[in-house]
Amino acid sequence: MMGIWIRKLTAFCLLALAGHAAQCAPLSVLAEENLPFSYRQGSTIQGYCTAVVRNALEAAHLPYQMDIQPWARIYTTTLAKPGTLMYPVARTAEREDKFHWIGPLVANRIALFRKKGRRDVVVHSLDDARRYRIGVVNMDFREEYLRRKGFGEAGSQPLVVVNSSELLLPMLQAGRIDLIPLGLAKCAPHGLDCNAMEPVYVLSELESALYMVFSRDTSDALVQQVREGFEQARRNGSVARIMAPLNRIYGRGE
Repeated sequence: MMGIWIRKLTAFCLLALAGHAAQCAPLSVLAEENLPFSYRQGSTIQGYCTAVVRNALEAAHLPYQMDIQPWARIYTTTLAKPGTLMYPVARTAEREDKFHWIGPLVANRIALFRKKGRRDVVVHSLDDARRYRIGVVNMDFREEYLRRKGFGEAGSQPLVVVNSSELLLPMLQAGRIDLIPLGLAKCAPHGLDCNAMEPVYVLSELESALYMVFSRDTSDALVQQVREGFEQARRNGSVARIMAPLNRIYGRGE
Protein backbone atom coordinates (compact mmCIF):
# COMPACT_ATOMS: atom_id res chain seq x y z
CA MET A 1 0.00 0.00 0.00
CA MET A 2 2.84 2.36 0.90
CA GLY A 3 4.51 1.56 -2.43
CA ILE A 4 1.41 2.62 -4.36
CA TRP A 5 1.27 5.90 -2.41
CA ILE A 6 4.95 6.60 -3.10
CA ARG A 7 4.49 5.93 -6.83
CA LYS A 8 1.51 8.29 -6.96
CA LEU A 9 3.37 11.01 -5.08
CA THR A 10 6.42 10.57 -7.33
CA ALA A 11 4.25 10.97 -10.44
CA PHE A 12 2.70 14.10 -8.96
CA CYS A 13 6.12 15.54 -8.13
CA LEU A 14 7.37 14.90 -11.66
CA LEU A 15 4.35 16.76 -12.95
CA ALA A 16 5.22 19.64 -10.65
CA LEU A 17 8.82 19.71 -11.82
CA ALA A 18 7.57 19.87 -15.40
CA GLY A 19 5.76 23.07 -14.51
CA HIS A 20 2.23 21.60 -14.66
CA ALA A 21 1.41 21.62 -10.95
CA ALA A 22 1.73 24.26 -8.28
CA GLN A 23 3.64 22.19 -5.73
CA CYS A 24 5.04 18.75 -4.94
CA ALA A 25 2.36 17.80 -2.41
CA PRO A 26 -0.92 15.91 -2.25
CA LEU A 27 -3.81 17.70 -3.92
CA SER A 28 -5.91 19.66 -1.42
CA VAL A 29 -9.58 18.63 -1.78
CA LEU A 30 -12.22 20.59 0.14
CA ALA A 31 -15.90 19.98 0.81
CA GLU A 32 -18.53 21.14 3.27
CA GLU A 33 -20.63 19.02 5.63
CA ASN A 34 -23.41 18.37 3.12
CA LEU A 35 -25.39 15.15 3.59
CA PRO A 36 -25.58 12.92 1.60
CA PHE A 37 -23.02 14.33 -0.84
CA SER A 38 -20.05 14.94 1.50
CA TYR A 39 -19.80 14.47 5.25
CA ARG A 40 -17.47 13.37 7.99
CA GLN A 41 -18.13 9.97 9.54
CA GLY A 42 -15.70 9.24 12.35
CA SER A 43 -12.22 9.81 10.99
CA THR A 44 -13.18 9.49 7.32
CA ILE A 45 -15.03 11.63 4.77
CA GLN A 46 -17.96 9.90 3.10
CA GLY A 47 -20.80 10.75 0.72
CA TYR A 48 -22.00 10.06 -2.81
CA CYS A 49 -19.99 12.90 -4.35
CA THR A 50 -16.98 12.02 -2.19
CA ALA A 51 -16.97 8.51 -3.64
CA VAL A 52 -17.03 9.86 -7.21
CA VAL A 53 -14.21 12.33 -6.49
CA ARG A 54 -12.10 9.56 -4.96
CA ASN A 55 -12.66 7.36 -8.03
CA ALA A 56 -11.69 10.22 -10.35
CA LEU A 57 -8.51 11.12 -8.46
CA GLU A 58 -7.42 7.50 -8.21
CA ALA A 59 -8.00 7.08 -11.95
CA ALA A 60 -5.92 10.25 -12.45
CA HIS A 61 -3.11 8.78 -10.27
CA LEU A 62 -3.09 11.83 -8.00
CA PRO A 63 -2.39 11.70 -4.26
CA TYR A 64 -4.79 13.90 -2.31
CA GLN A 65 -5.90 15.05 1.12
CA MET A 66 -9.58 15.74 1.86
CA ASP A 67 -11.00 18.06 4.48
CA ILE A 68 -14.46 19.22 5.57
CA GLN A 69 -14.79 22.95 6.33
CA PRO A 70 -17.58 25.57 6.35
CA TRP A 71 -18.86 26.53 2.89
CA ALA A 72 -17.74 30.18 2.86
CA ARG A 73 -14.22 29.14 3.85
CA ILE A 74 -13.77 26.47 1.19
CA TYR A 75 -15.27 28.74 -1.46
CA THR A 76 -12.87 31.62 -0.75
CA THR A 77 -9.90 29.26 -0.30
CA THR A 78 -10.52 27.59 -3.65
CA LEU A 79 -10.70 30.93 -5.42
CA ALA A 80 -7.56 32.20 -3.67
CA LYS A 81 -5.36 29.07 -3.99
CA PRO A 82 -4.94 27.66 -7.50
CA GLY A 83 -4.74 23.87 -7.48
CA THR A 84 -7.33 23.46 -4.73
CA LEU A 85 -10.19 21.14 -5.70
CA MET A 86 -13.66 21.82 -4.26
CA TYR A 87 -16.84 19.75 -4.46
CA PRO A 88 -19.82 19.53 -4.76
CA VAL A 89 -20.57 22.89 -6.36
CA ALA A 90 -23.79 23.94 -8.13
CA ARG A 91 -23.11 25.39 -11.56
CA THR A 92 -24.71 28.82 -11.85
CA ALA A 93 -24.36 31.73 -14.26
CA GLU A 94 -22.72 33.86 -11.55
CA ARG A 95 -20.04 31.24 -10.93
CA GLU A 96 -19.46 30.09 -14.50
CA ASP A 97 -16.36 32.19 -15.22
CA LYS A 98 -14.77 31.71 -11.80
CA PHE A 99 -14.00 28.00 -12.08
CA HIS A 100 -12.95 25.08 -14.22
CA TRP A 101 -15.93 22.67 -14.07
CA ILE A 102 -15.44 18.90 -13.93
CA GLY A 103 -18.48 16.68 -14.02
CA PRO A 104 -21.40 16.67 -13.65
CA LEU A 105 -21.38 14.45 -10.59
CA VAL A 106 -25.16 14.33 -10.04
CA ALA A 107 -28.35 16.32 -10.63
CA ASN A 108 -29.61 18.68 -7.94
CA ARG A 109 -33.29 19.63 -7.51
CA ILE A 110 -34.17 22.17 -4.82
CA ALA A 111 -37.39 22.69 -2.85
CA LEU A 112 -38.48 24.83 0.08
CA PHE A 113 -39.05 22.63 3.12
CA ARG A 114 -41.18 23.43 6.16
CA LYS A 115 -41.44 21.68 9.50
CA LYS A 116 -43.98 18.89 9.18
CA GLY A 117 -47.32 19.99 10.57
CA ARG A 118 -46.72 23.73 10.08
CA ARG A 119 -50.04 24.33 8.33
CA ASP A 120 -49.59 28.06 8.85
CA VAL A 121 -46.68 27.98 6.36
CA VAL A 122 -48.34 27.88 2.94
CA VAL A 123 -46.31 28.38 -0.26
CA HIS A 124 -47.91 28.10 -3.70
CA SER A 125 -45.54 30.53 -5.43
CA LEU A 126 -42.17 32.18 -4.89
CA ASP A 127 -43.94 35.39 -3.84
CA ASP A 128 -45.77 33.46 -1.09
CA ALA A 129 -42.37 32.56 0.40
CA ARG A 130 -41.55 36.24 1.01
CA ARG A 131 -43.85 36.18 4.06
CA TYR A 132 -41.63 33.67 5.87
CA ARG A 133 -38.20 33.52 7.48
CA ILE A 134 -35.94 31.47 5.22
CA GLY A 135 -32.66 30.01 6.46
CA VAL A 136 -29.71 29.97 4.06
CA VAL A 137 -25.96 29.32 4.17
CA ASN A 138 -23.61 32.26 3.64
CA MET A 139 -22.38 32.53 0.02
CA ASP A 140 -24.39 29.46 -1.01
CA PHE A 141 -26.07 29.53 -4.44
CA ARG A 142 -29.50 29.40 -2.79
CA GLU A 143 -28.75 32.58 -0.86
CA GLU A 144 -27.50 34.18 -4.10
CA TYR A 145 -30.67 33.14 -5.93
CA LEU A 146 -33.07 34.44 -3.29
CA ARG A 147 -31.25 37.77 -3.04
CA ARG A 148 -31.45 38.15 -6.83
CA LYS A 149 -35.19 37.66 -6.46
CA GLY A 150 -35.36 40.45 -3.88
CA PHE A 151 -35.60 38.36 -0.73
CA GLY A 152 -34.28 40.15 2.32
CA GLU A 153 -35.32 43.54 0.94
CA ALA A 154 -38.33 45.69 1.75
CA GLY A 155 -41.56 43.76 1.35
CA SER A 156 -40.15 40.41 2.48
CA GLN A 157 -38.87 38.83 5.64
CA PRO A 158 -35.07 39.08 6.15
CA LEU A 159 -33.06 36.04 5.19
CA VAL A 160 -31.55 34.20 8.15
CA VAL A 161 -27.91 33.56 7.16
CA VAL A 162 -25.73 30.93 8.89
CA ASN A 163 -22.23 29.63 8.25
CA SER A 164 -23.07 25.92 8.20
CA SER A 165 -26.01 23.94 6.83
CA GLU A 166 -25.92 21.82 10.00
CA LEU A 167 -27.49 24.74 11.90
CA LEU A 168 -30.59 25.02 9.73
CA LEU A 169 -32.56 21.91 10.72
CA PRO A 170 -32.43 22.59 14.48
CA MET A 171 -33.52 26.16 13.74
CA LEU A 172 -36.43 24.89 11.64
CA GLN A 173 -37.54 22.49 14.35
CA ALA A 174 -37.26 25.20 17.03
CA GLY A 175 -39.40 27.61 14.97
CA ARG A 176 -36.61 30.15 14.54
CA ILE A 177 -37.04 29.90 10.76
CA ASP A 178 -40.02 28.84 8.67
CA LEU A 179 -38.45 27.46 5.49
CA ILE A 180 -35.20 25.94 4.23
CA PRO A 181 -34.21 25.50 0.56
CA LEU A 182 -32.87 21.95 0.37
CA GLY A 183 -32.07 19.44 -2.34
CA LEU A 184 -34.61 16.64 -2.62
CA ALA A 185 -31.63 14.27 -2.56
CA LYS A 186 -31.13 15.22 1.08
CA CYS A 187 -33.77 12.60 1.87
CA ALA A 188 -31.85 9.81 0.10
CA PRO A 189 -30.23 6.89 1.94
CA HIS A 190 -27.36 8.16 4.13
CA GLY A 191 -28.95 11.60 4.00
CA LEU A 192 -31.13 13.51 6.44
CA ASP A 193 -34.03 12.11 8.43
CA CYS A 194 -36.84 13.89 6.60
CA ASN A 195 -39.65 12.57 8.79
CA ALA A 196 -39.87 15.90 10.61
CA MET A 197 -40.06 18.14 7.52
CA GLU A 198 -41.76 18.24 4.13
CA PRO A 199 -41.26 20.01 0.78
CA VAL A 200 -43.87 22.66 -0.03
CA TYR A 201 -42.58 24.34 -3.19
CA VAL A 202 -40.03 23.27 -5.82
CA LEU A 203 -37.61 26.00 -6.95
CA SER A 204 -37.54 24.87 -10.56
CA GLU A 205 -35.19 27.69 -11.62
CA LEU A 206 -32.52 26.24 -9.33
CA GLU A 207 -32.40 22.78 -10.88
CA SER A 208 -28.83 22.24 -11.97
CA ALA A 209 -26.03 19.75 -11.44
CA LEU A 210 -23.21 19.43 -8.94
CA TYR A 211 -19.56 19.50 -10.03
CA MET A 212 -16.03 19.51 -8.70
CA VAL A 213 -14.13 22.70 -9.50
CA PHE A 214 -10.73 24.36 -9.65
CA SER A 215 -10.17 28.10 -9.75
CA ARG A 216 -9.51 29.62 -13.18
CA ASP A 217 -5.85 30.22 -12.22
CA THR A 218 -5.19 26.48 -11.85
CA SER A 219 -2.87 24.99 -14.48
CA ASP A 220 -4.63 23.52 -17.51
CA ALA A 221 -2.56 20.35 -17.18
CA LEU A 222 -3.80 19.62 -13.66
CA VAL A 223 -7.40 20.38 -14.63
CA GLN A 224 -7.14 18.07 -17.62
CA GLN A 225 -5.59 15.29 -15.53
CA VAL A 226 -8.51 15.34 -13.09
CA ARG A 227 -11.05 15.69 -15.93
CA GLU A 228 -9.63 12.62 -17.64
CA GLY A 229 -9.79 10.72 -14.35
CA PHE A 230 -13.45 11.63 -13.98
CA GLU A 231 -14.21 10.62 -17.57
CA GLN A 232 -12.55 7.27 -16.96
CA ALA A 233 -14.71 6.74 -13.85
CA ARG A 234 -17.79 7.72 -15.83
CA ARG A 235 -17.00 5.40 -18.74
CA ASN A 236 -16.35 2.37 -16.55
CA GLY A 237 -19.74 2.80 -14.84
CA SER A 238 -18.44 3.83 -11.40
CA VAL A 239 -20.27 7.17 -11.39
CA ALA A 240 -23.61 5.61 -12.37
CA ARG A 241 -23.32 2.88 -9.73
CA ILE A 242 -22.47 5.33 -6.96
CA MET A 243 -25.23 7.78 -7.87
CA ALA A 244 -27.98 5.21 -8.56
CA PRO A 245 -29.86 5.88 -5.26
CA LEU A 246 -29.97 9.62 -5.99
CA ASN A 247 -30.98 9.16 -9.62
CA ARG A 248 -33.90 6.98 -8.51
CA ILE A 249 -35.21 9.90 -6.45
CA TYR A 250 -35.38 11.94 -9.66
CA GLY A 251 -37.01 9.11 -11.59
CA ARG A 252 -33.96 8.56 -13.75
CA GLY A 253 -33.57 4.85 -13.12
CA GLU A 254 -30.20 3.28 -12.45
